[in-house]
Amino acid sequence: MLGISQEEVCKRAQCGRKLLNDFENKIRIPSPEKISDLRRALEEAGARFFMTDIGIAVAVHPERASARSPRARALSSGF
Repeated sequence: MLGISQEEVCKRAQCGRKLLNDFENKIRIPSPEKISDLRRALEEAGARFFMTDIGIAVAVHPERASARSPRARALSSGF
């Protein structure tokens, strides 16, 4: 939704792409420090994380949403 690549997230978080891929695919859980780095990288790009009664939600302000992302376009247009 932010329109940034995994490569860019990894560069910002100073981690390897394999770590991010493994985390996304639930193969491994990074260290708390690396999770913090990933969260910071995504937040700096415009993502916001919220605790809900069922887990963690992620939001992107419509002004930060990428026009390249179909999901972001749908959200910013009100579905």
